[in-house]
Parts: sequence; structure tokens; C-alpha cells
Amino acid sequence: MLGDNAQGEARDDEVMAIRADDQANAFAAPPPGAVLAMRGLSMSFGQRLVLDRIDLAVADGEFLCIVGPSGCGKTTLLRLFAGLVPPSAGTIWHEGRPVEGPSRDRAIVFQDYGRSLLPWRSVWANVALAYESQGIARAERRARAYALLERMGLARVGEDFPGQLSGGMQQRVQIARCLAQEPRVLLMDEPFGALDAMTRQSLQDEIARLAGESRVTVVFITHDLEEAIYLGDRVVALAANPGRVVETIAVGLKRPRDQLTTREEPAFLAHRHRLFGLLVER
Repeated sequence: MLGDNAQGEARDDEVMAIRADDQANAFAAPPPGAVLAMRGLSMSFGQRLVLDRIDLAVADGEFLCIVGPSGCGKTTLLRLFAGLVPPSAGTIWHEGRPVEGPSRDRAIVFQDYGRSLLPWRSVWANVALAYESQGIARAERRARAYALLERMGLARVGEDFPGQLSGGMQQRVQIARCLAQEPRVLLMDEPFGALDAMTRQSLQDEIARLAGESRVTVVFITHDLEEAIYLGDRVVALAANPGRVVETIAVGLKRPRDQLTTREEPAFLAHRHRLFGLLVER
């Protein structure tokens, strides 16, 4: 029989072998058809492991929602997809290529819309930032910005400044500015969390419509289970300490969805019950 030290060394060797296998798998090819994917992804801050061996793939045109308790690494996961920070282990791909930094093809919408907009620039000038970086002439920048503002129901406030707008309007401006990049992927970090219930529902329908029209792929972080089910094609549930995928649910509700009738469907209620049980258990 092995002594305590020998048993401990054997366990350490086994753990190291498993981690080596995880790292080797992390550099395999991404799943076919995935616009975004991560494999064997782990993220640590100092000695704290925040995300542990995440495997996740997002299909072209999919609306993927991610839910989980506070501290499970939802925002960190989104920042990794955006290329804002590198992972501690594993690989992230966008359209088959490793993510090594930010890209115009991946736009991110933050929860704090008030600090995301430039207060000294008018609404249309905020939206036109993407066009300005491309060297497009001012008149065309303005025309393109107003076309997007029209889609967002904001054309009448194009000459106003962000501080003159309500929270819901400011968030619409931020979304319009991201869409001006013509991204392949829209990454949204609890974008409606600070808004009142009616404004939130209005923007939920707006982003669902825009995503369908633009065929943009959306990764949407939220702590609201009903919001995740209402918007998502799939919902990924994360557990905390460290963050890890515990289940992925295919929503399967027909589109377009309705704020009243969709939320009363038996499948909607069953998904809510399942997700609530998953997260409360952990």
C-alpha cells in the first residue's frame, strides 16, 4: 500500500496529466460552423481561479444568453470573447481564427451607458465614431449615423447631447454606435440591467428585432432568467467558485416573441423553473 506522500504524489501526477490533456485539446480546431468558440478556457486573477475549463461555441446568427450568480465570471467571459484580456489557459476563436485582441468585427455594449458615450459629442457624432475612424467624409458620416438613429427611433434627438437623454435613449445610442461598426458579433454585458421594467422590455424587443434583421450573432450576459429565456435561442447557465458551465438549454420558442403571451407559455415557465433550480442548487 502506498504511503500518504506517495498517494499525494500520484494524485498530483494525475491532475497534471489531466491539465496537460485539457491544454492539448484547447488548441484543437474550433467546432465547424461556430462564429465564436472557446475550448479549455480558464481564467485566473492572481491565485483566484475565476473560470475553469469552459467549452462554448456560438453559431452564426445565434442569440446566446449567459446567466449565473454574481461572481461566476459572466463579464470576464464576455471580455475574453471581445479580446480585451487574454485567457490564462485555453483558446478562443472568432470565425476559425484565434482571438488575440479586440476587433471591429466584435462590438461590445456595456451596462454603464452613461460612461460609454462621449458627453461632449452630439448623439449623431457619437454614433459616427466608427465612420470617422474609417476616414469617411463628414456629410456621409452624418447621413449614415442618422440612418441608424432612425432605425433606433432616435432621429429626433440626433443633435442633442447624451446628458439630455433618458437612460433608455442613451443605451439605444450606445447600441447604434456599436451597429455602426457593422460587427459580425454583438457582445452585450447586462445592457438593460439599470433600466426600468417598461424601458427594458421595449429594448429587449428592439434588440431581438435588430439581431434578426442584421443576422448579427449576439452573446448576451444577464442575471435575469426571464430576460435570458425571452431573448435567447440557447441559455448557458454558469455556476460560481470557479465559473463553469453546468447546463445549456435550447429555448425553442417561436419568434417573434411577445412580452405577455411568450412569458405565459408552458415551455417558458419550464425553462425558468429549470434554470432557477440549477442556480439555487449552487
